[in-house]
Amino acid sequence: MEFSLTYAIDGKEITSTLIENEDYCLEISEEEGGARFTPGGSQFVMKIIAKRPLTLIKAKVMIPQSLSKGDWIYANGFQSWTDTREFSFDEVLRDLGKVPAFIRQRFHLDSYGDSYFYKYRENEIHSFTYGYVRHPDGTAELIGSRNFENAYLIIAYEKDLNRLTARSDCACKYVEKEFTLFSFVLYSGKSFEILSKYFETLGKCDAQPIKGYTSWYRFYQNIDEKKMLENLKGIDSSEFNLFQIDDGYETHVGDWLDVDPKKFPSGLNPIVNRIHEKGLLAGIWIAPFVCEEKSRLYKEHPDWIYKEEGETPVHSGNNWGGHVALDIRKEEVQGYIRSVLKHYIDMGFDLFKLDFLYAASLIRDDNGGRTRAEIMRMGMKLLRDCLKDKLLLACGVPLSSAFGLADYARIGPDVSLSFDDKFYMRRMHRERISTKLTIQNTVFRSCMDGTVFRCDPDVFLLRDKDIRLSKDQRRALVMLNHLCGSVYMTSDDVGQYDAEKRAVLKEARNLSDASIEDISFDGRIIEIKYRLDKSFVLRYDTQKGVLLDG
Repeated sequence: MEFSLTYAIDGKEITSTLIENEDYCLEISEEEGGARFTPGGSQFVMKIIAKRPLTLIKAKVMIPQSLSKGDWIYANGFQSWTDTREFSFDEVLRDLGKVPAFIRQRFHLDSYGDSYFYKYRENEIHSFTYGYVRHPDGTAELIGSRNFENAYLIIAYEKDLNRLTARSDCACKYVEKEFTLFSFVLYSGKSFEILSKYFETLGKCDAQPIKGYTSWYRFYQNIDEKKMLENLKGIDSSEFNLFQIDDGYETHVGDWLDVDPKKFPSGLNPIVNRIHEKGLLAGIWIAPFVCEEKSRLYKEHPDWIYKEEGETPVHSGNNWGGHVALDIRKEEVQGYIRSVLKHYIDMGFDLFKLDFLYAASLIRDDNGGRTRAEIMRMGMKLLRDCLKDKLLLACGVPLSSAFGLADYARIGPDVSLSFDDKFYMRRMHRERISTKLTIQNTVFRSCMDGTVFRCDPDVFLLRDKDIRLSKDQRRALVMLNHLCGSVYMTSDDVGQYDAEKRAVLKEARNLSDASIEDISFDGRIIEIKYRLDKSFVLRYDTQKGVLLDG
């Protein structure tokens, strides 16, 4: 096995391929075949033991695996919104390097995904945390991380070099004693079976499925007390169990304790009370790790903003005209986040949809000596500790950072009101709004559901007004959401559903009890085998966005 480690010591950068030298030694543990793909599964662990303090820069191991033209490569994206699916051998991942620099910089596109810290290669398909290669004969080899608390595992399928390289995103880690560089399992077998097996070994989530309403895809930020109460009237508590207030109640993103007095003159308390009177859970949306540049927080606490080299604020995206990352390493920032969440817990909210969480992964901890994954995991543990037994729905999050901490997690980008959004957006970042990409993510990440968390595939929309999805596309969306996830949200005024829409929703609800037996993909058609009282097959056309069931 080939290995390479780059580190810094005494101000000097060193690259080594040795198992041991004067600075460190590597402790390697191999079980059931070591770094080899086996039907029963094998495990590989590599720890670095420092002989004197050093700072890690990067590490990689080359794992024997042959790649060929007929192969399909599963690439799991960096965060919730990043496109995830099987790619053909000849495909390439969308690289922001091909987007004009002035557009990338103007809209801070690099901040949303992994291009902020990982350099794309034209002949490489890379995957985060887990990935597999599926061969023409149906067999597949999967690699899956068990080291997500320490360092992100980046699995690089280097097609031009015909090899698989496992990379540890260990940059900035200061090691005085020891640190786990790699811990991963390798399986061979049918792709769906080994993917399911990998997630089953990571845990079990006991959170119950959610059937709810969210204000976002009907009103976006244009919400107020009257609209919330009117839409609440149409929610039948025998069919739904959650009513969530989304973005738009606050004066500015970041100023979470300042509810807009024009929109909500009585505050949010009366609405929470009305939600509970209907027997529903009350949910609220907060983006705790960011603030917009127009916010009071940004102006009053410039020292809370994460800055590159202590000078330049780091933008975390262009939403709301531009937003920046909070430095969650600071006690004052953590204290503010705790006070915000406590405020809404005390108000009676039951579920917290916490969004734009990837902002914490933008922090480069040069002085603190922690990896990107450690900072992100620290942020998730902070949120879990604050919420205690309240429900946490993580969104815009590097998924492995949410493993075992979030009750629910979004697994795809936002649904768009048309099938694949505007044509120019299709040339942008991998985290763009798109119903087409959302549905693909929903299917290809469905194996997570009920293990590391419950999967949130985003909303279904059946309404006829203010939407450009066809009737057949809307049906496919609601059916696949219920088959592949556990969070069934809508932004429709469900009180206005006619008999036809209610029949479609009832049909979809039946699928929420199904168990998926297999998923296959030929580059266009996804075929899902599932079981209710007997086995069924559902076929979905990824290009047209419709089901092929006649």
